[in-house]
Amino acid sequence: MKFMQGSEEINSNGGFSLVKKQLDGNIRMKDWDAKLPAAPNSLYPTSAIVRSGIGLMAAGDSGYADIEKFRSDFLFRRLVGGDVPSQETFRQRLDALAEGDWRSVLDASVGDLLSRVRLTRIDVDGEELIPLDIDVSVLEDTGSRKEGVSPTYRKVNGYAPIFCYVGREGFMVANELRPGSQHGENGAVEFLKRCVGIMLEAGYKAGELLVRVDSGHDSSDFIEALSELGVKFLVKRNLRSESPEQLLDSIRHYEDPQQVRPGKTIYRGVRSDKSPANFPEYRGFMVVEAVERTVLADGQALLMPSVELSSWWTNLPYSVRRCAALYRDHGTSEQFHSELKCDMGIELLPSGNMKTNALVLGLATMAFNCLRSIGQAALEIAAPPADEEGKEEKPVRVRYRLRTVLLDYIKVGCKIVRHANQLFQKFGKNCHNFLVMKEIYARC
Repeated sequence: MKFMQGSEEINSNGGFSLVKKQLDGNIRMKDWDAKLPAAPNSLYPTSAIVRSGIGLMAAGDSGYADIEKFRSDFLFRRLVGGDVPSQETFRQRLDALAEGDWRSVLDASVGDLLSRVRLTRIDVDGEELIPLDIDVSVLEDTGSRKEGVSPTYRKVNGYAPIFCYVGREGFMVANELRPGSQHGENGAVEFLKRCVGIMLEAGYKAGELLVRVDSGHDSSDFIEALSELGVKFLVKRNLRSESPEQLLDSIRHYEDPQQVRPGKTIYRGVRSDKSPANFPEYRGFMVVEAVERTVLADGQALLMPSVELSSWWTNLPYSVRRCAALYRDHGTSEQFHSELKCDMGIELLPSGNMKTNALVLGLATMAFNCLRSIGQAALEIAAPPADEEGKEEKPVRVRYRLRTVLLDYIKVGCKIVRHANQLFQKFGKNCHNFLVMKEIYARC
């Protein structure tokens, strides 16, 4: 076997055309140049810088130096809309752009994208709800002296951004970069209103949104904001100094307990007389699920019963069992964090300036959603035909991981062919995803 270099133009990122088609179809992308114009003597419009950042992260890269390997990439240049900036120019322009009001332009672009995707709803007793999961996650950056990097609740140095995902597929609605030491509830009400506003602009109704948050957002201000916005909600309660045993006694006879095994019993109940502190106008419920153990799974008897209790504020008119199951599904957002940090390589942000890093993380929203949209289209196209009646239904796959999308639909080798004033991407005969990619491109 010998290595040779030919004169053909072969590209290892054939999926850039799919990302380009996604961005070209977004009518709000033009607002970047209209509302945040570049300096008169600039060689690159604002949209070129934004598209460069989105394209870079859609390829699984996020560092300034990573853009150098794409400067001569034909498909990346088409995605950007012209010449690709150098890493020095890219860094300087992002620093300058971070000083402007870029967040409103980004939210409009995200809203346009979300208006064109098909979100999988949760069917609850005939009512279809769209989950809207808000959660804080740590971007670890140990040993760094970047602005805003500080000790987080995970006991490591880094940032503690807040994220919002929608649908069972996990499209990203918004994110906000925060110092590692900032409490999750600080600014959470404003972030909630921003996320719901994006969904309303995308054409969804407040009444079909189900906001799910953990106990870090158990505050009267946050719950009052949820009530005013008119959304459905599930807020995990922070028991603080409340006694689990006393709370269990108050709901012990609400309904028949569930005997899981000898020595393990689950009690469920609703308290309509309770309300969050400083919010007496609360018109929802407090649902409680308690697990009482008198015998451990290995057969060891306990001298005193062990009580494991979970409780939520909610305005859902469903059973406690149903509410608890809906909240447990909120844990899927941890997988979405993993896809952003591991699959797309956004764990370490490139700048020492926190405003610039906030912009980079914001642009990652568009790259994340472009990849997610490509993955969902591929999943729909490649789905097997429905089984005949009488056969047992197989579990429906909800989404592809972004790593799968990157490997199967972005990092795909192709040959660039120019013929008769036309441009072709020629894929190899062994490209098993060719027909799917062709159909995705037609749909975008």
